[in-house]
Amino acid sequence: MVIKSERGEAERRLVAALRSTFDASVMNFGAYNLLYAENAPAAGLWSLEGPELSAMEAVGAARHLLVGYRREPVEMVLCPVDLDEALPRMEPGTSADAAPRVPVPVNLTNLAGMATEGTTVRIVLSAGTELNLDIRETVEFSGLPGLPLHQKRDVEDFYDFLDHFMNSVEHPLRP
Repeated sequence: MVIKSERGEAERRLVAALRSTFDASVMNFGAYNLLYAENAPAAGLWSLEGPELSAMEAVGAARHLLVGYRREPVEMVLCPVDLDEALPRMEPGTSADAAPRVPVPVNLTNLAGMATEGTTVRIVLSAGTELNLDIRETVEFSGLPGLPLHQKRDVEDFYDFLDHFMNSVEHPLRP
């Protein structure tokens, strides 16, 4: 079944620009549903940057993330996105390739905890990395005034996925 998109042309280009970062970064990218989230890193982490960071530290310190998720096998992939690099790609006639980022998978082997409250999804990984993802149905980027990203259906599906994910954690042998 094909879902009809109610997005306008500019918003479709925005989605394509964000998706291209995920696609350049994640193997089997087509197997994932995708949404944008803003991370609120722990105090002091935003100041971390550079090639000496591990992938886990870079994701924990990233303010902007693309969240890929799939039900089989149950997994999330957290992919940092540099909006200063991604958003210019949405302009018509731009042919720049997306810069790949190092994503971090979240699955049954490395999830230490997860909780939701309001629009926040808190994820704690077994290595100690904590993420506080602000998941919004409508996102406005400061560099794109008047062009919101609508992801209501994606957010609804993501919360259904989180229920499935947590059921898989609590009952790993259940089919």
